[in-house]
Amino acid sequence: EKVGDGTAHWFMEGYPGCEILGSLRELVDRAPVDSGVFSGGDGGIMDERKGANGTGSSNNDDINLQHPRTNEHKTYVTLWRNNLSPPSTLQTHLKQHNITDVTVIGAKATQAVQSTLQYLAEHLPYIDVSVVREALADDSDERLGVMMKYFLPMYARVASLEEYVEVTCGLEGYSERLEMEEKRKEQQQRLQQQDQQQLVAPQPKSKRTKKNVYYYANCQRGGHFSLYVHHITHRQALPSATKSSMVFDGTTPLATATTSWVSHPTQKWYQDIFRGKQYICPLGKQIVDFCDEPAFSEMVMFLKGRECLDDKGKLLELDSESFGKNCEREREFLPETYVVQGGKVPNSDIWERITNNSMEHEDDERGPWFVKETNKNGGRAIQICQRASQCLALANDPKETYVIQRHIPDPNLLTDGRKWHFKLYNLLICEEEQDVGVVDGGNAAAAVWTLRSHKEAWLCAADKPWSADDITPEAQMTIKRTKRFREEVPLQELNIPHHDSDDMSTECLFANTYCSMFRQCTDIVATMVERAVRLNKLQARPGKKKQFELFSSDFMFNSDFTKANLIECNFSPVIYDPYANQELTTPGLKRYQRLFDVCGDKAEVNDHEMIRDAVSIVFFPEEAEKMKDADDSFGGWKVVKSIPRFVS
Repeated sequence: EKVGDGTAHWFMEGYPGCEILGSLRELVDRAPVDSGVFSGGDGGIMDERKGANGTGSSNNDDINLQHPRTNEHKTYVTLWRNNLSPPSTLQTHLKQHNITDVTVIGAKATQAVQSTLQYLAEHLPYIDVSVVREALADDSDERLGVMMKYFLPMYARVASLEEYVEVTCGLEGYSERLEMEEKRKEQQQRLQQQDQQQLVAPQPKSKRTKKNVYYYANCQRGGHFSLYVHHITHRQALPSATKSSMVFDGTTPLATATTSWVSHPTQKWYQDIFRGKQYICPLGKQIVDFCDEPAFSEMVMFLKGRECLDDKGKLLELDSESFGKNCEREREFLPETYVVQGGKVPNSDIWERITNNSMEHEDDERGPWFVKETNKNGGRAIQICQRASQCLALANDPKETYVIQRHIPDPNLLTDGRKWHFKLYNLLICEEEQDVGVVDGGNAAAAVWTLRSHKEAWLCAADKPWSADDITPEAQMTIKRTKRFREEVPLQELNIPHHDSDDMSTECLFANTYCSMFRQCTDIVATMVERAVRLNKLQARPGKKKQFELFSSDFMFNSDFTKANLIECNFSPVIYDPYANQELTTPGLKRYQRLFDVCGDKAEVNDHEMIRDAVSIVFFPEEAEKMKDADDSFGGWKVVKSIPRFVS
């Protein structure tokens, strides 16, 4: 299909770029004719004394040109290419600098890019060549698509921008480089300002003024961003009748009438055409006070290394000090669990014995067993089977990683026989050393991690009574939050059986309290977080003042409450705030909304205060510190542990 001169008009008369400039005469004067700069196989010189063939005559009358203003005959230079291949200097340059990895980009995929790739394949076949989809263009989108699908892969590796960045330096590394570059620019600006101040008479130091306007940007990464923004932008509208309502005296800039949060516009950042995902960043790639894209936010809402707790397979690596024994039967905190990779359980003699079909191991194989994809939460992608030998058939995608987990023995059940689990919400904050100033034995802390847990945990119950022989989701799945634990509420009111028989030990009687349940669970979470920090799986972000994340952890207790079993941790868990105009994206959120429509403020599931207090702790720490309770808690959030990360 012809596109016409309006689209393809390179070097055509009447279009920009076809003029012959007299100023190029200086290039001829400086370069010898036989130097190869303007002559040879890749180009040539034309002037009034020589034709294009260098013989002194020409069949083209237009070569003998006149100066447009003086009408004098001058020598003019025209550079041209007599073939589509790149100049020979490209090969020379690559060899001289020992370059073995090349990325080709360009605006004409069907000519310049293709010919360059062919040239490299023919003359320098040892070079690893890549092209980036988003860095190629053509005047025909259809032709470009055909080139990238059929022709370019013959000569080079064709990758999306995200894949290219991930392979070359990693997305995290790329973000860190952006952050470091931003810090470098800020440092240069400060040095320039200091130089300017030294040139003028010194002025008395004035008290630092705080900003009146703060910016947030919605980059559509998801998570709890919209809920956080709602609370920081509606902070002044909160009631002031109680201490926990969190209206302050105006000493924090964001709490005064003269400050405000303003939405910063966004733009396209890059696109992953394989996943069909468009990545967004603040307009102008500016660093803003808060956004959901870590590379562009002063306050980061996603922890670096979060997958070590969120991914069920990686969580398993933190379950004992020995780390990495996949076949270990007795684990410290998790139930009996195995990882499946490529459809197999690697290095596990115990698993082979369990799944043996002989009668002597029949009881050893009995479940129920749960097969879960390691990177999905909230009950998604969970399958249930009765015997261990049936599990691998359910973990049937060789590209996915699964965990196989046996049901805990002797589970604690409600008085009506239903299964339940204990859901604990946690807030983990990481601050850099210039903010915390922790020193130990001469070593400065690179960062301090502070773990808080909310004192009001949740009871999540199944829909019908539990039986080890019933593998239906209604009996085995405990996804729905039904009732809230509170210190002042007896366990009997939650339908949890109270053991007070004479033959029960003092330890069991003590354990049968909510305080003990809370302590057991928070101790486990603190231990897992501390191990992740110590092994550098959870990491501070260079140049970031603070990063934080709200996550949940699920536990099941044995019948006498003496052992808490960690089932999983869920990052970006479902939380519900009926006042935040929240988008109802999950069945759970829709269910909670229906209950709120019927019951109003009396609805059991309402996380408004929990989110509000978390925002206060993260964004307004000085005021939260002033108003904390005697047990070092603020609102419902209790400090469980502070973990410094020291560097020598």
